[in-house]
Amino acid sequence: MAQNTPWINRRFSLDLTLPKGGQHHQTYWLIAAFLLSLVSYHLLLYQTSRQNFLSVLLFFGVLSFIYWLVVRLNSEQILVWALAAAVLLRLSLLLAVPELSDDFYRFIWDGRLLSQGLSPFTETPSDLMKDPKFSQLLINQQLYQGMNSKDYFTIYPPIAQWIFVIGAKLFPESIIGNLVVIRLFIILAELGSIILMVRILKVYGLSANKALLYAWNPLVIIELTGNLHFEAIMIFFLLLAIYCFQINKWKWSAGALAASIAVKLIPLIFLPLLIFRMPWKRVIGYWVLCIILVIGFFLTIWSPELIENMRSSLSLYFQKFEFNASIYYLVREVGFAVKGYNIIQEAGKYLALITLLIIWLISWYTHGSFSWPKAMVYALMVYLLMSTTVHPWYITPLVALAVFTDYKSPLVWSILIIVSYSGYSETGFNENIYLVAAEYLLLVVAIIWDLIREHHQRNKNTPNLV
Repeated sequence: MAQNTPWINRRFSLDLTLPKGGQHHQTYWLIAAFLLSLVSYHLLLYQTSRQNFLSVLLFFGVLSFIYWLVVRLNSEQILVWALAAAVLLRLSLLLAVPELSDDFYRFIWDGRLLSQGLSPFTETPSDLMKDPKFSQLLINQQLYQGMNSKDYFTIYPPIAQWIFVIGAKLFPESIIGNLVVIRLFIILAELGSIILMVRILKVYGLSANKALLYAWNPLVIIELTGNLHFEAIMIFFLLLAIYCFQINKWKWSAGALAASIAVKLIPLIFLPLLIFRMPWKRVIGYWVLCIILVIGFFLTIWSPELIENMRSSLSLYFQKFEFNASIYYLVREVGFAVKGYNIIQEAGKYLALITLLIIWLISWYTHGSFSWPKAMVYALMVYLLMSTTVHPWYITPLVALAVFTDYKSPLVWSILIIVSYSGYSETGFNENIYLVAAEYLLLVVAIIWDLIREHHQRNKNTPNLV
């Protein structure tokens, strides 16, 4: 009699193993994958500008195909070498000057200010450049010309600022020196994240091979190590918080989550997910300890204007900036049709409020059936889908968290989001709304597939009581 397997699993199950051939066969695959990836990353991150979208798409496509092959490895012996190769790929980018992002100019700028006793939370770059003594320095001119946030106060929290300062102290007049220092911190964080992933997977009783889903992900390598985005360090502390939580070290978990928030503010959305996962006294203790430590981190860069100026910069993010959004773009079109103008100021606030409400509902709905990382996937997915701005590197924490689930949609999104680079050109930025629509339509298909697949898996595991 034929086995009664749900159609969704028969048709769409992914076999995460390479063709038969033994360990030696897989070793050859890994060597070839590493060498081809090495060439592709160097061509993309050392020689390709983001205005050349076809080249970006070509190299990213090659790397995505290699990624698909590598994550099919199923040998524990090969795993160690595969993870080591992923770290070596990151180290090979040590001297790269980011061509796909210009955020690093602000990183170095902030570090220089703090190292000189000035605060990037109280002085905007455009105001500082009005001072002849300050603006005559060549490095300040270079940083200012490359910066994309000349008229705004910084939004980068304290731990990120500490790293900026270290780079500025070690290399006060060298942009490339600053980049190397920042990248070394990011690579160390990535190494720590990979080690923590393997440990967490073992705690959950999952295959350590799933760490390859993050370690070899091309978006992760490009946006974190290549483009120097601090989600890398945020992810490390977030994974440390998850690991400590799983081994019942809740105080250490709260401290690690506070550090993650002090790198990027996004992990704040994960605090409500704990409300129904622990006894109330412990929940309150976790929240209080985490918040106190976050305040302590911010006191290290304190200035009287810090809160107000940082709040004003963050409000611009929710109420002015638009990039690669999904639900917000639909809301914006309704606003144009009904009111005749862009309603981002109103929509940004309401979407943020709705996001918070949904996250609280996720906390209540998932506490008895989902692990904390799995609930985080839901919360972060909702946050990103509701956002007015979704840069490619925003997806990297979602990829990290998806490692502890069977969801494929975060990984699919990490490939699809490369189309957001299509809007860059020599004359400026002009977003291709059709490519954005295609990105999100395919993402919705992937999400629905994940949900149907999970539903069938639950039914399969539910005992038949009839």
